[in-house]
This record gives sequence, structure tokens and C-alpha cells, in this order.
Amino acid sequence: MNASDPTQILELDRPTGNPVPAPATGPAGTAHPAFELRGATVTADRGTVFGPLSVTSASPVSVVLGSRGTGRTSLLLSISGRMRLSGGELTTLGESRLSEIRSRTGVVGFEAVDALEQAVTLGATLRERLAWAMPWYRRTPRVTPELSSELLATAFGEFEQPDPGTLVRELGAAEEMLVRVALALIEGPELLVVDDFDAVRDPAERAIVAERLGALAAQGIRVVLATSDPGDVELFAAHEPTVVEL
Repeated sequence: MNASDPTQILELDRPTGNPVPAPATGPAGTAHPAFELRGATVTADRGTVFGPLSVTSASPVSVVLGSRGTGRTSLLLSISGRMRLSGGELTTLGESRLSEIRSRTGVVGFEAVDALEQAVTLGATLRERLAWAMPWYRRTPRVTPELSSELLATAFGEFEQPDPGTLVRELGAAEEMLVRVALALIEGPELLVVDDFDAVRDPAERAIVAERLGALAAQGIRVVLATSDPGDVELFAAHEPTVVEL
């Protein structure tokens, strides 16, 4: 992206490897909404990317409906503190400071942020993320099958995990998405934003990913995802999702 473009993705803070947290709470223990937008707008040289948009989501799952080119990626990056608004106001988990929002959110499915190197093994991918997340003075452990299983467990649940020796390019679409979820969870986010949920084309595989994202939401990790398929809302019906249409 162009340095003069106000929609550029902000530089990521180095993660600290926090554990999976409890839901964010406000005064008297009340839970903060996942996000609040008040007249939020992002513009670029070509015009308005999205907005003005005003919406509040207190749901464990939020679904952004819009085809590619509607600004859905920019909206998710804004919610996760990785893109500045051009106008309006935004809070995520009750926080308005972008650095604080970034430290409390994880991103999944963004080619410019968390794309996987296709020619390396899953084990090498996991070790690289561990090295990034761990304090500089600690040695990054070798990723054994046991450690791989531990790192993938929360994302995969009861579904079969790929072997750490598997090349990334050999992963199925649902497996790759869940691996990206697992990598984001290493940093202990309170909220996950998931772009291109509809990139998992097979309905059965998409249902698997939806089940696991729903399980994370049930554990207290808010989920905000983007898709072009209105039918995907039904996959999260049990969580009474907030739907944002672009």
C-alpha cells in the first residue's frame, strides 16, 4: 500500500504471548461490546472505502456481509486497530487507543497480514510464530508432535489435526484456516477478526470452521468475520450474531 494512502495497514506491535483471557469487562463487571462504530468512515484517493457506519455489537459473533470491494477488509482491520479511520469514532472491547486494540485482538485470513508460506512445514510455521510471540531472551522450543498438538488443540477441537511435517500447501482449506486461527491464538487475543470466511468453498469444510469459531466464542473470545454469503449467518445462529451489511 502507498504511504500516503490513509487506508494503509498500521505496523503491528510485537506480541507478548499473553494467555487466552477472560472476556473484557467494564464498570461493575459489565461486558464491553465487541465493537462500537459511530459515523465511522475510511476514505482513500479513489473515494469512500466504507461508511459512514454506526453500529454496536455486543454479540459473541458478528458477521460482516459484503462482497469483495465493499470495504469489508478495511472495516475488519479498523475494528482490530490495524487501520485508522478517516472520520468518526471506534471502540473495540471498550478501548479506543489503536495500540491497545492491536494488543487485544488477533487477525485471521488477511493476505497482507497473516498469509502462510506455502513451501514450509506446519511445524516450521508454528515455530516461527512462537519465536515472534515469546520474549527475546527465551529460546524458541523445537516443535515436536506433542507441542504441535498442544498449539493446535484450541483451534481444532475434536477435529483431526495435520501432522507438523505437513507442508502448508498440502493443507485443505478448512485446515489452513484453522491453522491461521491457532497461530493468532498463540498471542492470547480477546477478539478475533476473520476475513474471507467464504474462501473456504466447500460447505462441509466451512461448517467445520464455523463450529470451531463458535466454540471459541463460547469460551469468551469474540469473533468478527466477513463473508459474501448471507447463508453463513445461519452457521452461527446459536450465538445470535450481530449482522453488519455493507
